[in-house]
Amino acid sequence: MSRRWCVAATACAFLALVAADAQAQWRWTPQTGRFVNIKNLPKETPEIQVEYARGLYMNGRYKEAYRETEKFEQFYSDTEYADDNQFLRGEIRLAQGKHLAAAREFQQVIANYPDSDLFDAVIAKQYEIGDGLYDLGTKRALRWWPMFRHRPLKRAAEVYGMVIRNQPFTTAAAEAQYKVGLCHFARKAYLEAAYEYRRVIEDYAGSEWVDEAGEGLALCYYRMSLPPEYDQAPSELAINAIDDFKARFPEDARVADLDGKRVEMRENIAMQRLVTARFYERRREFPAARLCYEVVVEQFPETEAAKGAQRWIDEHPGVESPFSKGIGRESRD
Repeated sequence: MSRRWCVAATACAFLALVAADAQAQWRWTPQTGRFVNIKNLPKETPEIQVEYARGLYMNGRYKEAYRETEKFEQFYSDTEYADDNQFLRGEIRLAQGKHLAAAREFQQVIANYPDSDLFDAVIAKQYEIGDGLYDLGTKRALRWWPMFRHRPLKRAAEVYGMVIRNQPFTTAAAEAQYKVGLCHFARKAYLEAAYEYRRVIEDYAGSEWVDEAGEGLALCYYRMSLPPEYDQAPSELAINAIDDFKARFPEDARVADLDGKRVEMRENIAMQRLVTARFYERRREFPAARLCYEVVVEQFPETEAAKGAQRWIDEHPGVESPFSKGIGRESRD
């Protein structure tokens, strides 16, 4: 009997303590019109609340600091310090190593407070995050780990995209646009990179990044090119991009390297035409074969393929092409 009494007494004492604790934690607040747990109440003013959260952040107590910024959002979101609180959320995420989350928090400063004087600071932070992610994705240690290498590069491109949306068609945005292309190029997504480089050339024609983008565009098409047995459209695009770069920047030191790639691309195209001519030759369609050989000689005279084509023409003087008979001459002219 005494044991049961002791257990009951202990239970009653525990419940009394819980009730007392609950009573101490919850208070009616006229400001909210409801009971509020005083542990979740913010500091007395929005300024003090922001500075309290900042102090926790400066002392490395990031989780607590972030919780305090959430309290600010709950109680002081319509005050003049709301943009400072939002910017602090980005700083906390950045300190935690959550780069993309940090960039998105910073983006909310501009999205929710377009008149904030923190605009330039947001852009600077996003550039910093984008550059950091790009550097991480291009580290030599990650070269053989595409899955881990591509993730930061994709995230860097997303962050640079935020910068572009924040200040579109400005000189400062041209660098971010170029770096989006650079991120895609680094992960060997050459088609996407070419699209972004072309946007630099077309949308930011007066910026200092046009030459970088022009070279990048040519290199994208060069990397996309295939052996002569396959479609040579990328090779033709590479030649056009190189010619455009040379026309814009004839004195640029990179022209010599691009010229070497241009020679290679023309050789590939000429070789494809030569393969086509030999196809007709094997089918004993000699006039069509001669026509293809003549195209190689006339359009790609500096190539090795043209030498082979000319030898065939010299060895088959009696074979006439359709044009020599007047067929299609009008279209040829």
